[in-house]
Amino acid sequence: MAIGRSEDIAPETVVHRVGGGNMANLRLSTLDEKLTPPGISVLLGGTPQEAVTQMRQAFPRAQKWRRTAHTVGTTTAAALRQVGFEIVPNPTTRFPNHARLIHPDGVAGFTDANLERLAQTFRDTRGC
Repeated sequence: MAIGRSEDIAPETVVHRVGGGNMANLRLSTLDEKLTPPGISVLLGGTPQEAVTQMRQAFPRAQKWRRTAHTVGTTTAAALRQVGFEIVPNPTTRFPNHARLIHPDGVAGFTDANLERLAQTFRDTRGC
């Protein structure tokens, strides 16, 4: 499915990052850097627990989600935009509520300083 437009995501939309909203989990991986546009995966709407349930159901054998899915970082589209990031719909077959968190400067926008500001917008829920 194609990437949508940022305007399609309302400011009050809840945004979840499985693994938490810490700087290390917000950094681009090598694969993330190669995306067009580069960015990280997030899930829209619902609760942190629902986001984790989606991941566990989609990838029941994946070790990565067993390690990281106990913490979910939650913010809003408005908060992400206030610190210079953007969010675009990027639905998939498994995740119709999937989106990509991007920066207008692409990979260059994911600096430590920007990631620190971004991380401050997230509130982590543990024990999911």
